[in-house]
Amino acid sequence: MARREPGRGRTAPRSILALALLGTLVLPTAACSRCCPPEVTFAALPPCLEQGGQLALAVGVRSNQPVPELPTEVLTLVQRSAYDGKRIIVFGVDGDPKSAGDGTFRSGAQNDIAWRRDLENFENGIAHAVTSVKAAKAQANPLEAVALAGEAVGSGGTVVLLDSGLQTMAPMDFRQEGMIDADPAELVDFLEKQHQLPHLEGQALVLVGIGKTMAPQASLDTARRENLLAIWREIGARAKARCVQELSAGQHDQAPSGTPEVGVVAIPEPPNPPAEDVCTAIRIPDAGRVRFKPNTAEFLSEADATEALKVYAERIKSSKYTVKLTGTTSSSGENRNTDSKKKLSLDRAEAVKRILVGLGVDAAGIETFGAGMDFPGYLRDRDAEGRLVPNLASRNRNVILEFTGCG
Repeated sequence: MARREPGRGRTAPRSILALALLGTLVLPTAACSRCCPPEVTFAALPPCLEQGGQLALAVGVRSNQPVPELPTEVLTLVQRSAYDGKRIIVFGVDGDPKSAGDGTFRSGAQNDIAWRRDLENFENGIAHAVTSVKAAKAQANPLEAVALAGEAVGSGGTVVLLDSGLQTMAPMDFRQEGMIDADPAELVDFLEKQHQLPHLEGQALVLVGIGKTMAPQASLDTARRENLLAIWREIGARAKARCVQELSAGQHDQAPSGTPEVGVVAIPEPPNPPAEDVCTAIRIPDAGRVRFKPNTAEFLSEADATEALKVYAERIKSSKYTVKLTGTTSSSGENRNTDSKKKLSLDRAEAVKRILVGLGVDAAGIETFGAGMDFPGYLRDRDAEGRLVPNLASRNRNVILEFTGCG
């Protein structure tokens, strides 16, 4: 990503409240020599999060998503980091992510009870700060927030992203048509070639709330939420994180108030068959519930594909027409229409035919073709440097259904 000047924006307070809550806690009593820190038993953590180190929380208190809540595992991370005297840093996720402050727990308490109370107050301050660091700039750039968090904690630390993950800024603007359906490996290839990946070597990346939205942002269907998660997993893996951990958490039932606008990511509706006696070609994209595993003709979920294609089967059975299915592909791999591309596109058309036949459509009434890259409406899916543009590539992967013998 476009790198910032070293330290730029790291000390600028997002709010006085956040800094007050995150300030180092030092009570005005003599240093603890015998009592503290007392032995504390913490809740078990997933193996990915056992290493310790500094902790950074990249928090999206912004429009179009619910106010985040810390999962129990992250609360345990905060407790352990505080107990070990590790720095905890909070970053806000908005259009210009910055550090909102940091804190390191220290106590001069003379007894266990006072020490534990100090630790609890510090932990409560962190939890409060997470919901208080509101977005200050329009749009959302969680990729940059993760990059800054990774730089802050260094090797061995942990970065927690509490955000929907729906970025609305370059180089991963999910408002661009096809981006939400982009192949995760291709999208991260594109980021890597542009030197836009964060540096997370030796760190744990924790994902909380990916795909969780609030109005006016439409909800993501299960398939697209899974694809968004896969994109963030691939970002973590390619950024050399030691592990990527997904956590679930409760969520508030409303978005924060008084935050700047964030653009809405359009979630494509499933295409519907043409109305009776209207012979219009329809594009069934390699997306949503009718999604193939990369570079194969195997559905990601046969059950989902079958459910999505039922409406097509009923329309075909109620008509007197035959059907033509044409598979199409992107320029991924060699930038030419190779035999392998034509075969893959034919195999995908055959896979759709197999589902339709299983739903009662007469196999004799379905023709299949493999066009590869050679079809009307093909989008040039390479940039000026010849790099595959992932959202355009995703829009070129379809099975086109046409009714024949009408019109």
